[in-house]
Amino acid sequence: MKWKTKWMAAIVLTIGVIGVAKLEEVGLVKKPVTQYVTTGKDFIVMKKWVASLLGDEKTETIAVAGKQDVDVPFASYESMQPYDKGVIVSYSQPMPVLARGDGLVVFTGSTRQSGKTVTVLYDDGDEVTYGFVGSISKLPYTTVKKGDTLALMNEETMYLQVKREGINLDADMLATYFSEPADAN
Repeated sequence: MKWKTKWMAAIVLTIGVIGVAKLEEVGLVKKPVTQYVTTGKDFIVMKKWVASLLGDEKTETIAVAGKQDVDVPFASYESMQPYDKGVIVSYSQPMPVLARGDGLVVFTGSTRQSGKTVTVLYDDGDEVTYGFVGSISKLPYTTVKKGDTLALMNEETMYLQVKREGINLDADMLATYFSEPADAN
């Protein structure tokens, strides 16, 4: 499907959600609608629903020679220390931050706790925050596929936080989380 049609569908959906929320706020709509479209998971469901309406099905690909496991760099960290609600991971050299699977970028920006930050809500429900990155490669509310570059590291450390079903995984679980393939989660 053409990119113009996809953008028009996304704009119409966005205007519809905002319009219904405003009508509910004013009191013209009596049923609580905004509670169904206020979390990142709801946006993933809407993205899949719109994709199915537009006939935007995933194309089948055949793997060829090359790097197939994008999670290997995360497994080769030098140290991992608890920090805030996640961990600080140090590496021997800067590297690109790659998406663990298909998902939606829900935040890009700078925070007081983690500097330049990218947060991705993956289709499996995990919300992963990558902080202290050098440069951000994706805009907010863009979809990503497994292996897409989310950001590039400047430093040799990075902040990682994972929320699964709304609960932060503790530092002990994060070591195994990033060492196993994304499809196993």
